[in-house]
Amino acid sequence: MNGLVLAGGLSTRMGTDKGLLVYHEKSQREYLFEILAQFCEEVFVSINPNQQTELPHIVDNAEISSPLIGILSAFERNSAVAWLVVACDMPLIDDKIIRFLVENRNPKTLATTFRNPEENFPEPIITIYESDIYPKLKQAFSENKKSARRVLENSEITLLEIPDSFYLTNINTEEKAKEFMQLHNNKS
Repeated sequence: MNGLVLAGGLSTRMGTDKGLLVYHEKSQREYLFEILAQFCEEVFVSINPNQQTELPHIVDNAEISSPLIGILSAFERNSAVAWLVVACDMPLIDDKIIRFLVENRNPKTLATTFRNPEENFPEPIITIYESDIYPKLKQAFSENKKSARRVLENSEITLLEIPDSFYLTNINTEEKAKEFMQLHNNKS
C-alpha cells in the first residue's frame, strides 16, 4: 500500500496553499507525509503543476480542483497497489486514526473509508482505495464526473464508523485556519 497526501488543490477559498499551513510545527504536507510513512511502503504528495515540494511527489495530470485528480494521478503512477489517501486540509488526522483505518481495511472491497456522520456519506479524502477501483475512477472522470465520493457511493466499499468525528474537521478558509490555530495553541 502506498500513501498519498492530497495537496494539489487550488486553495481558492483559503487564499494560500493549504499544504504549507503549519498546525503541528511543520507544514501540513510534511506532517501527514510522516504519518503515512509509518503505514505505507512509499508516500507521495499530490501537487498541481504550479506547486513545488522537496518531498516525493506526483504532479496532478489535470488542473481541476477535485481530489479525484490526485487519486487518478497516483493510480496512473502505480495501479497495482492500494492507495491510502489523506487530504492536507484535515489538521486533526493523526497516527491513531490512520492505524484504525489500516487495521480495519477490507481489501476484498473496492475501498475502506469512514462514514461522515454529519452528512452521511463516505468520506473520500481519508480512504484506502484498492487497486480494483481504478477503472471505476477512470470511467467517472472520462464521463466528466469528478466526484470521488460519488464513485465510493456507487461501489462495494467497507464503510467504517469513525471513532470521533473531530478527525474529519476540514479547514478551507483563512478564518477557519486562524480560529483552529488559536484554539490549538490555547490547548498546548
